[in-house]
Amino acid sequence: MIRAARGFAPADAALLLALSSMWGLSFLFIELALRQLGPLWIVAGRTSFGGLTLVLLLLVRGRQLPRGLRTWGHLLVLGVLNNAIPWAAVAWAQQSLPSGLTALLMALVPSSTLLVSAMVGLERITGARLVGLSLALTGVVAIVLEDIDQPGRVLAVLVVASATVLYAVGAVYAKSHVSGTLPPLSLAAGQVLSAAALALPLALVVEGPLPAPSSLSLTTWAAVGLLGSLGTGLAFLVFYTLIERVGATNATMTTYLIPLVAILAGALVLDERLGLPALIGGALIVLGIWLAQRGTRVRSSDAQRT
Repeated sequence: MIRAARGFAPADAALLLALSSMWGLSFLFIELALRQLGPLWIVAGRTSFGGLTLVLLLLVRGRQLPRGLRTWGHLLVLGVLNNAIPWAAVAWAQQSLPSGLTALLMALVPSSTLLVSAMVGLERITGARLVGLSLALTGVVAIVLEDIDQPGRVLAVLVVASATVLYAVGAVYAKSHVSGTLPPLSLAAGQVLSAAALALPLALVVEGPLPAPSSLSLTTWAAVGLLGSLGTGLAFLVFYTLIERVGATNATMTTYLIPLVAILAGALVLDERLGLPALIGGALIVLGIWLAQRGTRVRSSDAQRT
């Protein structure tokens, strides 16, 4: 049973920081894996490692995978909307964009979710939310203007922004079809396993056979393994634990910390430096999602983060 929301105890703050770190470092892991793997093989690897991790967590907690063809049909749709396509889009975009900038753009997920929810009648756009959505959009425009003379980077920005819309559609779909019918961890496991079942053959067809394991560096193996086991697997257990302890609204504070972790990791490990327009655009996005998120009823736990 989910407890009532309360303030942050030291243990809760530690969980929040751990979760933000796991999701924030995912962008670094993708960047490292791209040195030897294509985007689709990265998605296939992270969903495979992530699915295995989630199954092990289910076993440890005495839970089971979902049952029934209808349920798995919904999970397959969610695996496409929330995992396979957006994760492939993000990995593809990071071939042109710094990891920290990609994380800033992915912070649009709550705003995109609000917009899609309003379009289907699940949410109402208030004045404050309209201002928030406008600020977030202005932030994206500021980022695009910095690279307007580089069509490849502009396209990558738009692809990441589009991926946040897919997350939003997935959140609304989950809200309508599976929320409350499955334990969250079972839902996440089924969804990620469904994404793996799609990503593996797709990667083989589009990008060709996986490079020989012996040809991949330890860094690549570690990046994909950590991306799957931490950012795609263990992170969801921490997320749902945090929701139980402090409530869904407080748990969404990760939205503001993930870009910070990603930017710091990119600067320290990859020597990435974001320009002033990108930082201003990122600040506008964060401010915008703070305004747009206020009072949002569609739960962020229905969307699977990067």
